[in-house]
Amino acid sequence: MASASSVGTETLHPGEVGGRKRTIAKVARVTLIGSGVLAASLGPVLMAGGERLLPVHELFGLVAILSFWTLAGVGARSGVAPLEVALAGVWGLVAFLLAGAQKLAPTATVHTLLQVLHVASSMGVMIGGLRLARSVLKPTAGPKEGAPTSLAVAAGEFLAKKRIAVTGVSRTPQAHGANVVYRRLRERGYQVFAVNPNAQEVEGDRAYRDLRSIPGGVEAVVIATRPERALDTVRECAELGVEHVWMHRGLGGGSVSEPATAWGRAHGIRVIDGACPLMFGPTADAGHKAVRCLLTLTGKVPRRVA
Repeated sequence: MASASSVGTETLHPGEVGGRKRTIAKVARVTLIGSGVLAASLGPVLMAGGERLLPVHELFGLVAILSFWTLAGVGARSGVAPLEVALAGVWGLVAFLLAGAQKLAPTATVHTLLQVLHVASSMGVMIGGLRLARSVLKPTAGPKEGAPTSLAVAAGEFLAKKRIAVTGVSRTPQAHGANVVYRRLRERGYQVFAVNPNAQEVEGDRAYRDLRSIPGGVEAVVIATRPERALDTVRECAELGVEHVWMHRGLGGGSVSEPATAWGRAHGIRVIDGACPLMFGPTADAGHKAVRCLLTLTGKVPRRVA
């Protein structure tokens, strides 16, 4: 069995991520408004011949675009529609390119046209940024029992548990997702238990035939076996009173089973159907976070779980 030390101050509690996101969104919104207004106020001065202020105007414009992109990033982690987030990223890029293109205009007519387009794109940045901020900051009622919640909150609830079983941990750990998850949880101080009916020992620790064999039971289970085995594991969780299940899925096919997900939720289990525990909170690293962003944009990571 792995070390029994507690997770300690690194534990991600439900709502903690939401609080950080709201703070970032508020700061980005204020910065967007301030820099946008200042950039706009310098426009007439530049047109009247105040070219010395052009670098200041460009700086404010760049800050506004960066604030816009920040809001888009927060929105991507807050359940905002992927299309809206993608459009925000593209719109910000267009505004940035139009700002630079004005310097390369071959004629006065083209320069004027680019100015008009730049003003329009800048207005879009302001409006789009405020819409994103409103989506992130809108008040929400507390979740009802069994109601869907965001992936980040569900991940926080899962990783707040201290005794976690990982199914599918292999005797040949090379590039095996279950082994990576098992090792990381162990390294971060969780009491972690490997489930493999075909092994006595994995990763230097005892392996258990099934969840029932684990002394003292567990609070949560990571399923990292083939999808067709997930339903039996979820049923075992229900019999043992385990209320938190995470079906692992990274860049590959993963362990997600729709029948197992539906069955578990119908029996009161919080099932995270996709993503990886190493993409969140106290177990995360830069590589997994990058993969999470990619999978979020492509719709491969669930935004809401029940």
